[in-house]
Amino acid sequence: MLKGHERFYTQNGKRLILIADDETVNREILGMILGDTYDIIFAEDGKEAMERIREHKTVLSLVMLDLMMPVTDGKEVLSVMRSDPELQKIPVIVLTADHEAEIESLNLGAVDFISKPYPQAGVILARVQRTIELSEDRQLLISTERDHLTGLYNKEFFYSFAEEYDRHHENEPMDAIVLDVCHFHIINDRFGTAFGDVILRQIGEKTREAVLKYDGIVCRKEADTFMIYCKSCENYKEILEAASSGIAEEGVDVSHVRLRLGVYANADKTLDVIRRFDRAKIACDMLRTNAAKNIEIYDDKIREKELYAERLINDFHTAIAERQFTVFYQPKFNIKRDPAVLSSAEALVRWKHPELGMISPGIFIPLFEDNGLIRELDMYVWEEAARQIREWYDKFGCYMPVSVNVSRIDFYGADLADHLVGLVKKNGLEPEMLLLEITESAYIDDSDQLVNSINELRERGFKIEMDDFGSGYSSLNMISALPIDVLKLDMKFIKTAFEEGNNTRMLEVTIDIAGYLAVPVVAEGVETEDQLNALRAIGCDMVQGYYFSKPVPPAEFEKFLVQHKALIDSEDSTYGENVKKEDGRKIGVTFSGIVNALVQDYFSIYYVDTETGWFIEYSSDSAYRSLGIEKSGADFFGVSRKNVERVVYEEDRNWLLSVFTRENILKELELNSTLTLTYRLVINAKPAYVRMKITRMPDKNDKHIVIGLTNVNTEMLRLHKD
Repeated sequence: MLKGHERFYTQNGKRLILIADDETVNREILGMILGDTYDIIFAEDGKEAMERIREHKTVLSLVMLDLMMPVTDGKEVLSVMRSDPELQKIPVIVLTADHEAEIESLNLGAVDFISKPYPQAGVILARVQRTIELSEDRQLLISTERDHLTGLYNKEFFYSFAEEYDRHHENEPMDAIVLDVCHFHIINDRFGTAFGDVILRQIGEKTREAVLKYDGIVCRKEADTFMIYCKSCENYKEILEAASSGIAEEGVDVSHVRLRLGVYANADKTLDVIRRFDRAKIACDMLRTNAAKNIEIYDDKIREKELYAERLINDFHTAIAERQFTVFYQPKFNIKRDPAVLSSAEALVRWKHPELGMISPGIFIPLFEDNGLIRELDMYVWEEAARQIREWYDKFGCYMPVSVNVSRIDFYGADLADHLVGLVKKNGLEPEMLLLEITESAYIDDSDQLVNSINELRERGFKIEMDDFGSGYSSLNMISALPIDVLKLDMKFIKTAFEEGNNTRMLEVTIDIAGYLAVPVVAEGVETEDQLNALRAIGCDMVQGYYFSKPVPPAEFEKFLVQHKALIDSEDSTYGENVKKEDGRKIGVTFSGIVNALVQDYFSIYYVDTETGWFIEYSSDSAYRSLGIEKSGADFFGVSRKNVERVVYEEDRNWLLSVFTRENILKELELNSTLTLTYRLVINAKPAYVRMKITRMPDKNDKHIVIGLTNVNTEMLRLHKD
């Protein structure tokens, strides 16, 4: 919002007016009339007028414009100003003796006109003052009703406008639509927030244009979410495609970003406007896990799910008070020993509703995560787990570490560390007995705050497990840069590896990287002896899954404590920090620094065996469901040379082929720690600069190299321009 009318004043406190007229006498007359009240600048023709307007656009309060001028006439000046979003805000009074031109001038954007010969000075002063006041009031109103980034309506005004529209169109069927940009954070991470802002403005403008024919209005609700209110239509795909065209940016690959549309068609007007858009948002959110679909219509099935969800939310506090929630425990086994040794357990909550029966955690946990109730449920589970650890110690004389989930919302509480410390002290435990699981996805948002909180927890003795590793975005960056003590591989990652022809090479690389970081690895979802043996062979430290046991109630879990009591206190079965890597490599800090340097703005990283040519590509853009891995192969340098011929800009092609050979790379890495190559790819039929950074793994005897690619097109174009 404008502060103190700061835009409307020049440095000496007066508003600034441009008088554009080719007649000297006319300029002098208006200058004498207005000069005591306003700062005046002059232009003798349309070309000079445009130069003055652009030069002073941030402080110019009014343009007084003659229509008949040499070089460029006044009508052309009006047209140019009207087509420029920054200039169209400046009011224009037309100066003319041609009364027939007045209507055309008003249609071109003029707000008033003054006839020639000029009327009395007082009339001119009054009309100028009134025009400037109306313009300033309008700009102030716009600043309060518009989103500052996109120029669309803000949420509050949007709701008010929709309600007002309904009052005048009671019988008009209307659609409430929510448009959401999936994975928009990737654009900000890779190209910066300034570029992200450009994309949001483009999406907003394309969406606004698309719904005009349906008398639609658009607002930016928050971040990367938009709302549309328009006459009912059936061609939602047309709206989505128009909005999606706003993502396209020349020379930049944003194919991994997609839009999704949630529609509440023929909205029930007995519901308040906010409630209508809540239903559209519910439909939109149902697309989160469905990559094959991007439009969802709110219907009776969704309504039933909504009512069911409301029932669960309403019953939550009663369920807490009546202890309807039960904590089950699934054992985790250290497989560095054969037979495997019980090392810890994971706490998993279950809900037995007195009327609805057993409710799947896959239903109530995401629901409570969305509305914030998960924090209270987490604390309930922490209390139960800590109490259970103590109870088992008193009964069996040994401590059983238990993993508990810490949701992202838990970190917004300033007292998280104090609460957990108080909890373990109350039960006579050490912090390392209560293991804290944080999902990979939690690291994506507010990562700085999250890392600070995690560091504090670790300093106070807690062990941190990254859960669901391989299920989300930028896994390689996370493992190298974030403070963790244990890595838990997502069960879908494990399942995929063993389903696709028992191709465990992805697992091997992940475990290998974790080895360099000296981070123990837990594999979830292990169901067969073959899987167990394969994981043991490639160096996995611990497993959990139905092969050993499903999650069980505390009493049933005690059979594992009885069976393994003699081994639980031994060094070999101690959890986490005493799990040894057989090759003894403890160079995680060095490797972390190298990988972190590579992935600050990478779009692809290659992990290459220089002896065999085998490689894996990690991509932040990838839709591959395991670990963000784009592809792998057995002949890296051969594949790369074919790609050079296919995608590298012709002027750079021969040079790159001459230097990008196995022999040359290894020779250069013997002399220097890294090799950097900058060249151009052909993207959307135009050259775009990328930078390749190559480094050897920190152990000189290691045969692997790591290659990272970053987009440096903006940087290089600016450099060449300078």
